[in-house]
Amino acid sequence: MFDARLRPLIDPPLTRAGAVLWRWGVSANRVTMAGLIAALLAAAAIALQAFWIALAFIVASRLLDGLDGAVARHSAPTDLGGYVDTVSDYVFYAGIPLGFAFACPLDNALPAAALLATFVMTCSSFLAFALLAAKRG
Repeated sequence: MFDARLRPLIDPPLTRAGAVLWRWGVSANRVTMAGLIAALLAAAAIALQAFWIALAFIVASRLLDGLDGAVARHSAPTDLGGYVDTVSDYVFYAGIPLGFAFACPLDNALPAAALLATFVMTCSSFLAFALLAAKRG
């Protein structure tokens, strides 16, 4: 819904930053792994109720998630890179609600479980679509 409106604003600076990182020799997989680490640190910060720190890590994680694709487009995207990127996204989607569940189990466990369930449904629909798209070329 927001993607179509945000892409024209987000893509040009990400593309420029991706070109710079690529020229510096930074691989897309390294950017992805940095984003994964930021996501895990965000989940840990949420669990410790350090919400402002968690927000900074979430912003960094999502920025790096967009940036890895920009770096990959300047080199050659790989199947491994696509796999690592997707797995990292799913770790983020699971880790953030889990962090809230740990932060305050009595209040947050049920909403976190509901959010995790929606993420699992979204992920499974994405994977099912990818499977059918691959079969049909």
